[in-house]
Amino acid sequence: MDFNYEVIAKMAADISKQMLKLNNQLDKLIDKQNELADPEEQKGAAIELINNSQWEEASRLCAEQAKEDAKRIKLDEEETQIRTELESLREQLVGVSTGELTELDEKPAESDKE
Repeated sequence: MDFNYEVIAKMAADISKQMLKLNNQLDKLIDKQNELADPEEQKGAAIELINNSQWEEASRLCAEQAKEDAKRIKLDEEETQIRTELESLREQLVGVSTGELTELDEKPAESDKE
């Protein structure tokens, strides 16, 4: 088997750049997830407000939590997508490192659109 090390190095560098970009996006996404309030804590606070007949405040808290739950679901979906893309790139990198020269996808990943 004849290895073209220059091509392998370029492809590996391109894959590594893509992985770095996705890892940075994943870090930002995880930061956003960490900013969300703990749902169990919010549930306890809402129950406390209801028990104290503070209906409007409980309603406001529940509405905020519903928005956060929707955001949490969206962020979880994005995280899954990024992790899938990272795994695909990792597999490509392993293939390239063993001399399997395939064309890299030139289309930007969904998560690059931000």
